[in-house]
Amino acid sequence: MNTTAEAIRTLESAQQHAATAAEMIENLIAAHDYQDVALLVAQAATRLLEATMLLMKSDDMGALATLESADDLLDAVYDIIEADLEED
Repeated sequence: MNTTAEAIRTLESAQQHAATAAEMIENLIAAHDYQDVALLVAQAATRLLEATMLLMKSDDMGALATLESADDLLDAVYDIIEADLEED
């Protein structure tokens, strides 16, 4: 049987892994064509996981603020993609 505490612990672990991946992406030895977009998506994933944890902790205001932050990161992803498409 699953509990809220177990779900939160699993989300915390997932968030830590996502944050570690974002840090790795940011500090790649060799630049990657999509590194900037991948970093933004990984950062958004970290924030989405955080928002999920906040919801599980019944912190709706914190969750909404964190969701807005994730949304801003995803908007930046689309801005980059649209700019790239306009160049082609």
